[in-house]
Amino acid sequence: MLVDTLQSLPTALYPAMCEHQGEIEAYFGDACYRPLTAVEVKKLEALSLVVVAFTNRSGSTLLTSLLNQAGVGVPPRAEVFNSDSVTLVAKAHDIPSFTDYFLDVTLGWARDDVVAFKLGPRQLFWLTKVGLLSAMADVRLVNVVREDVIAQAVSLYLARVTGQWHSDMNAAVEASTIPYSHTGILDALQTISVDQYLIRYYSDLHGLHSRTVSYESLVQSPETTTRDVLHSLEIEVSPSNIIDVAAVAVRQQATDHNRQLVEKFRTEFMLRTY
Repeated sequence: MLVDTLQSLPTALYPAMCEHQGEIEAYFGDACYRPLTAVEVKKLEALSLVVVAFTNRSGSTLLTSLLNQAGVGVPPRAEVFNSDSVTLVAKAHDIPSFTDYFLDVTLGWARDDVVAFKLGPRQLFWLTKVGLLSAMADVRLVNVVREDVIAQAVSLYLARVTGQWHSDMNAAVEASTIPYSHTGILDALQTISVDQYLIRYYSDLHGLHSRTVSYESLVQSPETTTRDVLHSLEIEVSPSNIIDVAAVAVRQQATDHNRQLVEKFRTEFMLRTY
């Protein structure tokens, strides 16, 4: 079985450890995972899972919001497998295990035998290794990227310092006051590069149907891009559903300060050829 094979692999070859996993396992303790019943397996085997794989500040929330508008069963803004979300819901509803939580959100959000979630690369490996993703009928992957990766790295650097990960959050400090730091931006750029490698590695390893979509194309042509993504993933939704980026409560956070940091970083590290 796939799960047995994955359990025997070292973390270096199957990087299934992430901070969210550790916190979730600490919360549930020995009850974290339980075997799926035959009835539960049958329900999962009837579902196709669309994974919106992402690196931080890539525009994945915009995509999930547009997919939700199109009629896909996906939480438009939430990352439901992050530890803070899991523990909050588990406490409120007395959910006894992470397996039960997974079943609740997966079956609860499914629509027309399809369900979709945002997942970071290490979450992908983790949920597959413990046998939850591998129980689904099939898994299809959308990799959300930024064409301007340096701008993404600057955005991630600023988010780390401000603590503001989306426009609805309050910032601990004003982004405009944060000074240029090439080490901070480099660290963010390396994080993005490694996470992109892990997404490609996971897709190649498990032979997934995969589609890459850029944040820039979503902003420029939201309806066309969203429907192209759905078509490539072989998901049928009603063509009458309105896809409207203006109605999505996701605001761009880039400012002149972001652009100044991007330009300074590019100038500092540009290789000049003559």
